[in-house]
Amino acid sequence: MDHHDRKPTILVVEDNAALRRLIVRMLNDGGFATLAAGKAADGLSLVRQHRGALDLAIIDMVMPGMSGLDLATDLDREYPDLKILYTSGYVDSVAADVLSRRSPDCVLLKPFSEQALLERVHMLLQPAPRREPGQASGRVAPKIRSGTLG
Repeated sequence: MDHHDRKPTILVVEDNAALRRLIVRMLNDGGFATLAAGKAADGLSLVRQHRGALDLAIIDMVMPGMSGLDLATDLDREYPDLKILYTSGYVDSVAADVLSRRSPDCVLLKPFSEQALLERVHMLLQPAPRREPGQASGRVAPKIRSGTLG
């Protein structure tokens, strides 16, 4: 199969098993290939096994152990072109609030409909506009190369 003929592949990292299965079904019904993990560390392992050949990661922001934001930081360091959609059920979350103000298209608050999920996924998978040489990329997430967050 030619690279242009393949289905976009989306990683879903969600600790709630029922919700993870529902999101995967919605994405599969929408024509996407999926990989799924219940823990951030497992999601990172899946990306590495898949050699980064993913189009989008949908990551729950609040998970036990490694948080979704920590996972996103690791993914951004290793796979800077991977697009990320954060999900959160915590409207009062400071991180969700900051992200939604800085990059509103990258946060989807729970509960969400299949239509809302698929619209956001399609929008994020659109090719980025071409830039002139020397023009800033427009990425909002800072690169963290070394040290710890805190």
